[in-house]
Amino acid sequence: MTTAAPVPSAPEPVAPVTPTVAPEPSLPPWSLAKRLGFRFVCAYVLLYAFPFPVYVVPVIGEPISETISDFWNLVVPWVTRNVAGYQGELSLAQTGSGDKAIDYAQTAVFLALALVATGVWSLVDRRRPRYEKAHALLHLYVRYLLAVPMLGYGFSKVFKSQFPMASVERLTQSLGDFSPMGLLWTFMGHSPGYNLFTGGAEVLGGLLLLARRTTTLGALVVIGVMSNVVALNFFYDVPVKLYSTQLLLFAVFLTLPDLRRLANVFVLNRATQPASLELPFTLSPPVLWASRAVKVLFIGWLLHNNITKSHERYTQWGDGAPPPPFGGLYKVESFTRDGQELPPLLTDPHRWRAVSVGRNVVAARLMNDVRRYFPVKEGEAGKSILLMSRRGDDAKPVATLQRETPDAEHFVLEGEVDGAKVHVRLKQVDISNFELRGRGFHWVQEKPYNR
Repeated sequence: MTTAAPVPSAPEPVAPVTPTVAPEPSLPPWSLAKRLGFRFVCAYVLLYAFPFPVYVVPVIGEPISETISDFWNLVVPWVTRNVAGYQGELSLAQTGSGDKAIDYAQTAVFLALALVATGVWSLVDRRRPRYEKAHALLHLYVRYLLAVPMLGYGFSKVFKSQFPMASVERLTQSLGDFSPMGLLWTFMGHSPGYNLFTGGAEVLGGLLLLARRTTTLGALVVIGVMSNVVALNFFYDVPVKLYSTQLLLFAVFLTLPDLRRLANVFVLNRATQPASLELPFTLSPPVLWASRAVKVLFIGWLLHNNITKSHERYTQWGDGAPPPPFGGLYKVESFTRDGQELPPLLTDPHRWRAVSVGRNVVAARLMNDVRRYFPVKEGEAGKSILLMSRRGDDAKPVATLQRETPDAEHFVLEGEVDGAKVHVRLKQVDISNFELRGRGFHWVQEKPYNR
């Protein structure tokens, strides 16, 4: 009897193993100090910069900016007087100074409001562990907020208009009579090459800030440039201390995310990892392409606007502007007042010693070294000049002087000044004889030429 071999049973089906994916590690929460600092900086920047970038947009920007400015011009003086108890002058006049009492008061109000906003924000949003998305948006905002003035200031130096060449009036002014700011302006205005160098650095920093990949490099360039600008403003008493300091702090803010990596490379000699350039949020393709189009248009308009306006200023009243008619320095050969010729006595408070004719201004240097400045306009047919009471389209003439040109080196002014009839004969002085204008550049110098 044979026994049949056992039939092997079919193997049990094995269930497929699903690979387990480890969850992405959650990012660590920010420290309390970092969260408080971010809230404060975010509140202050928005208070300070609003309505940027709307105010740089043509047509709609200016009225919106004026409305916001009018609002703060009402709020800041009221808070300063009624809350802080300050009773000094708070002039709202536009004088070209950014360090007026009202400017310090407005900065103080913004800082106080930012502190209040930080407290309220911290109470309402105390459970949020971090602000990745908000920080990315604020970082983007500050990039453009800093890039716009850097390009503006930079192109005003590339097209040399911020610091014009020393006028003939400056050339005859005693060095001891210069203000610190006047000395700085004369120093900067003397060299087109140095203007190109400093302006080019500012333009470079501004351009680098416009791309996320080169933001840190741009911020480092701006820190180098603006540290020098801030030092000059403080040590030469230029009234742009507040504004320039805030631009420097904006540049520092942009470097903070890479501060550890920069320290590893430049200080600690350690390896570092590349920074992630990905945004902490996702944009749909239409929104992404629309944002890129807006960016290209904005940057194109920004460059076009800065270049054209800087070039316009350069050709209108910068170094590229045509010289004024009869512009230059003149010594007074004879001076007659009410029919009596006055000798060149140093004690005479009426006789003129020299006259400098600049663009829209005439400066008369008296025998006692007092200088009188007259904004001027051309008279009819270019045969007379009008001495104005002040600058501005609504200024009134205080004197009309007829002008004659006996020869190429002389001209004569005749009219009534300060209630007296004057007749002044002037001879032009060759300003190339001044060391500052005539020295020029030399590659080879056997010894220093320091005068």
